[in-house]
Amino acid sequence: MLGLLAMLFGAGLTAGALAQQAPESFGNEQAPAPQSEDPVVAYETTLLGVEDEGLRTILEASSQLFALAQRPPATLVGLRRRAEGDLERLQTALRSEGYYASQLDLEIDDEARPVQVGLKVDPGPRYTLVSYEISYVESPAPPETEQPDLEEIAVSIGMPARAPEIVAAEQSLVSRLQERGYPFAGIAERKTLVNHDDRAMTVQLSVDAGPAATLGPLTFSGQQQVAEPYLRRVAGWRPGVPYDRRILRETQRRLSATGLFSSVTVETAAAPDANGVLPVTVTVVERAHRSIGAAASISTDIGPGGEIFWEHRNLLGENETLRASATGSLIEQSGALNFRKPAFLEREQALLAELTGGFEDNDAFERQAVEGLVALERPFLENWRISGGVSAGYEIVDENADNNTGERQFTLFGLPLTATRDTTDDPLDPARGTRLQTSLTPATGVGDDSLLFVTGVVGGSAYYAVDADERFILAARARAGTILGEDTEVLPAARRFYAGGGGSIRGYEFQLVGPLDDDEDPLGGTSLVELSFETRVRVSEDIGIVPFLDGGTVFDDPWFNSGETLRWAAGLGVRYFTGFGPLRLDVAFPLNGRDDVDETLQLYISFGQAF
Repeated sequence: MLGLLAMLFGAGLTAGALAQQAPESFGNEQAPAPQSEDPVVAYETTLLGVEDEGLRTILEASSQLFALAQRPPATLVGLRRRAEGDLERLQTALRSEGYYASQLDLEIDDEARPVQVGLKVDPGPRYTLVSYEISYVESPAPPETEQPDLEEIAVSIGMPARAPEIVAAEQSLVSRLQERGYPFAGIAERKTLVNHDDRAMTVQLSVDAGPAATLGPLTFSGQQQVAEPYLRRVAGWRPGVPYDRRILRETQRRLSATGLFSSVTVETAAAPDANGVLPVTVTVVERAHRSIGAAASISTDIGPGGEIFWEHRNLLGENETLRASATGSLIEQSGALNFRKPAFLEREQALLAELTGGFEDNDAFERQAVEGLVALERPFLENWRISGGVSAGYEIVDENADNNTGERQFTLFGLPLTATRDTTDDPLDPARGTRLQTSLTPATGVGDDSLLFVTGVVGGSAYYAVDADERFILAARARAGTILGEDTEVLPAARRFYAGGGGSIRGYEFQLVGPLDDDEDPLGGTSLVELSFETRVRVSEDIGIVPFLDGGTVFDDPWFNSGETLRWAAGLGVRYFTGFGPLRLDVAFPLNGRDDVDETLQLYISFGQAF
């Protein structure tokens, strides 16, 4: 009998119903039907009396009724307990927003299905801040010139008495003192007085500024293979200046940016010495400095290709990077050595060196070449990096080899100048930001022909996430270049512009957009235009689709006016997102292709987004 009553009560019956049904159920020969689910009291919540959308959002976020709507309680008693708890939570939220005379009421209609819960709120008037008093206790007060004023900590008399802004002002006050030579500043006591008659709040803040201090010697701990002199150059430490916690943060940022450490911690001593000097210790944990990797790609125009590389990021103990790589495909076999030494002569300056060499055999030319580059790189303005250097190379080129026009040899010297800007949020799969790359290279050459020319290229890309979850991203790319000083036929074939292929205009074969000879081999040109537009749609955590449009051409004229038609192609891509970046499959179709020249479609498989 007791078990049967408990079952009926759990089903939500009233005491009266129990009295009527218990004897009948007891005498029934059939056992009660088993319940397949735990009983719950479904309900709907309505928030009444709040017109301000911002306040409504805050109150709903504070409510358990709203937060746990998908997890209803088992009984009406549990529902009422949840609702009554909300009254206290909402009252706290209202006071936090400056409403200290609010009235709340609760209504529950337990006859309705689902049960209707009404939270009636009368916020009342919003109180204002009429006084914010700061006094210094315990330690001597800082000089008046170093004491933050109300404007600096974003406090204005008459502002709404909102708790978040009051607390933020306290934190700002402490932060500014810690930026002005007081590392141990803190709040000793805060008194908040509310006058209901005047609907006003007064804040009385007692601040312990602590002792003033200057930055002392910098000590490093934990480094094993990284040279300490290099770390000191990167840190740019200046002992003897007034303590400023921003200096510590910047030191941590600079050391972390080297990529040599898995963690960097900057800590001060517990107290300054008798002279007010505060020692600082940097503790680092080194990460692995060597890596090896490989990449592969395949496309219908140039076939399979791959790259392997080995990299050391602390070659001589001062964050020098040496990267050795080899690239192989049906049309190119090459190798490269790249060296980068940061903090070269100056903390923000890097030395770059590069040596490349290999063979190319494509429809435009056959080439054997070796080339070297030495340059200096440094930051410029915000998010910019500039570099300048000298290059030298030797190459043997057989242009249009199928037509037997003969080999030409050149020794080339250049002064490459570059400027780059990158504000994107991810190197392989950006969702926001822009990239801009510009280069200007005056060059001269001797050999079978004397050469004097200037190559200029400007390109960029932009990324815009339509929604907050970054499931819809608009991406665009543009690139233009020109070569002044020499005609197309005089320039070495490898120094001309070409367009077409997976890294250029998808849908057209490699280098096949632009001027062609009688055998439909590419001739290249002295100016270039490329455009790309993509809509990147992430349909699941692992899969994305990318409709795209590419266009452009090469002109046999440095002023973009030799009469070549812009070639356009459209396509659809699929992305498989890995932990390292997206795996890309693109299929592209020419929109205004040339009869008997361009194929119906091109397919590309590689790693990373197209741009």
